[in-house]
Amino acid sequence: MKKSDLRSLSGGILVATLVLSPFILFGDDEGQADEEKSEIEQVDHIEDNETESEVTDQDIQAYIEAEGLFIVSESEYDSLKEGSSDIELVKAELEETKEELEEQKEAAQLAADELEELQEQEDESSSDGDTIHQLYLVIGSGMSSGEIAIILEDANIINDAADFRQHIEDEDLIMSIKTGNYMLDSSMSIREIADIIS
Repeated sequence: MKKSDLRSLSGGILVATLVLSPFILFGDDEGQADEEKSEIEQVDHIEDNETESEVTDQDIQAYIEAEGLFIVSESEYDSLKEGSSDIELVKAELEETKEELEEQKEAAQLAADELEELQEQEDESSSDGDTIHQLYLVIGSGMSSGEIAIILEDANIINDAADFRQHIEDEDLIMSIKTGNYMLDSSMSIREIADIIS
């Protein structure tokens, strides 16, 4: 083969490639689209030839049970929606009550801290053993007799918290303790203090 023959052959291949490449590149999409159309037509034809079956109530019920669903009437759905809004209102009210209780707790803690400071100042200023100690006692909801006894003992209103708790238990006053604010002093007996707070 001569150089000129080789050049002619390669030129021919190049021209053939350039001429046929658009058909190869863009011709496949149209061929595929035609194939897809014919497949869809075949499926439609098959579906038309099959006998049509209607969905029955039993089919629906079986589907609902299989999927774990349940049926609710429109009125039941509306009442459920109303119930959920009621729950939201109750939640909001509970949040408000919680905030109020927190404020009351903080106020009681501040009062207890101030009282403790006053008692410390009073203890420091008096060197006499006959000093009468006073306490402004705030009994909150849910306070136990043990907690009250510890407060009274710490404030030097009573000598022994265990004696106070024992008196409350012996007199069956555990459930009779009332919430509120009380002014107590160390000259009172355990019985007098118990009578005041119950």
